[in-house]
Amino acid sequence: MGCLTAPFKLIGCLGLLAALGLGWLYRDRLVREGKRLLAGDEAPAAAAPGRPGRQALQSARAKVDSLNGWRADSVVLSPPEVASLIGAGLDPELRGQLDSMQVRLLDGEIEVRARLRTARLPRELVGPLGGVLRETEPVEAAGPLQVTGPGAGEWQVRSFRIRDFPIPADAVPRLLSRALGDSARRAVPVRIPKGVREVRVRPTGATLYGAPRP
Repeated sequence: MGCLTAPFKLIGCLGLLAALGLGWLYRDRLVREGKRLLAGDEAPAAAAPGRPGRQALQSARAKVDSLNGWRADSVVLSPPEVASLIGAGLDPELRGQLDSMQVRLLDGEIEVRARLRTARLPRELVGPLGGVLRETEPVEAAGPLQVTGPGAGEWQVRSFRIRDFPIPADAVPRLLSRALGDSARRAVPVRIPKGVREVRVRPTGATLYGAPRP
């Protein structure tokens, strides 16, 4: 009887190892989804995704001006205003590779969805999609936005998805550096308006903090 059950035990162990391996590869996404489920009804209702626009960009810049000119302690930006600032703050070459961009605000992170021109994506890092990528593909990326210096910031992408296929967390930094054409890059550079020293993101809005008052 023991000999008969041995193959089934082996299959079960292999299945468990495969599940553990997948859980490790996609641990960041699993942690993020777990936090959302645990938050439940206590989490604030997320605002609708925002798209970049001229009017939203003018509104965002006017709010930033209040940090510098009117000496406000902080201002809150809506998703369209955040999307417009990020769109204007990306390197023009990278921005030109993104179509139909929209931004959703998460708890501590910014999620960007767009159609991406795939010419610069390393095929060996996108798994089974490597041989069948179309000229443009829908992508979804998420991570925190941090101010790194006067007028400078970084979007630290922690999760990346092409179509419905998630890229393993360990491969995301390499994919970014190849896509950005800089082997030393591990985050997306974003120009941040001068006078902003910190950004805190919540589902209902992004709070920008100005320099401390003397």
